Amino acid sequence: MPVEQTVRGVVLRRRDSGESDASITLLSAELGKFDLVARGAKKPTSRLKGVAEPLSAGTYTFAKGKARKFVTQAQPERGFPLLRSDYDRLNIALAFAELVGEVAPYEEPSDELYELVVTCLRFIESHPKPVVALVWCETELLKLTGFLPSFAICTVSGESVQEAEPYISPSAGGYITFLSANNFRDRVKTKAEILYGLNAISQLAAPPNNLKYAQETLSLLTHFWQHITESKLPSRLNLLKAISNQR
Repeated sequence: MPVEQTVRGVVLRRRDSGESDASITLLSAELGKFDLVARGAKKPTSRLKGVAEPLSAGTYTFAKGKARKFVTQAQPERGFPLLRSDYDRLNIALAFAELVGEVAPYEEPSDELYELVVTCLRFIESHPKPVVALVWCETELLKLTGFLPSFAICTVSGESVQEAEPYISPSAGGYITFLSANNFRDRVKTKAEILYGLNAISQLAAPPNNLKYAQETLSLLTHFWQHITESKLPSRLNLLKAISNQR
């Protein structure tokens, strides 16, 4: 009989698997990120229906089959109920979960990453300006995963930001001076205020109440995330489009 194991986890994404099953990617404190199959989760009466949705949180008991792991029991926790009742916050949370799903390594336990994700989802759920919360969450995720760009110092010359419209380069690892910019094909022009804001927010223990150019900051970070993940990040692009349409 397969040995069962129980973990605390948050569902990062869900995919259909057959007619009635769902394949979920779970981020757990104990085992890191891994995939599970929730049998029958697509059925309206399934006891696993609610706990197999993206951003669901709880304790998951699973057994390992020959090739895959299967959910045998799941107990939902408080989770993030306000995300379900606010379409904008839900889209923001899903975009963040998409990032975590891309950068978290498989089956490498990390209490720190798990706690960060839970903390970030709570901030996105409760902050009066969830886009500002998302920017802070992303800088924390960049720090934790070792990908935080240099926002204040040129990665080539070591000079601080001087230009009103400086360049960044994901392949260079952050800010680059005008003289260095021609050496990087992925250079993107931005505003000095955005880089100042990113540098400041990356040093805070919690999201600030406000952030000037929050949408533009999120767009700028997209260049870094797409470079890091080598993915187009569809949930993120949909979020940016939705935010742009609201202006």
